[in-house]
Amino acid sequence: MHLIPGGCGCLQIPLYKVSKRLSRPGTLPDFFRKMRLFRGLSRISLSQKFGFSERYISDVETGVRFPSLRFCLACAGEFGANPNWVKSKYASEAIYRYSDRIRKRLDVDD
Repeated sequence: MHLIPGGCGCLQIPLYKVSKRLSRPGTLPDFFRKMRLFRGLSRISLSQKFGFSERYISDVETGVRFPSLRFCLACAGEFGANPNWVKSKYASEAIYRYSDRIRKRLDVDD
């Protein structure tokens, strides 16, 4: 468990474990990263195409941020993925992420 400096000068315990790579294999961000690399696109070119910042795309691919549905559908259109599959996968990942956050907050083991 890591302690981080808080706004009041005291140390606080973060809710989540600090890690370099948080995205799991088989998730939408992992799929989009693989498709981007397969097509030879850089994060900069993707950010210019979609109107998202390069930092946002980097955070999504590494799992720091959960992607927006708009971003997922833009990637689906760019990479030729079925939008209905992307919406379904997005919904299941959002539910998993939410339930995982609740379990961690309540300190409940599955």
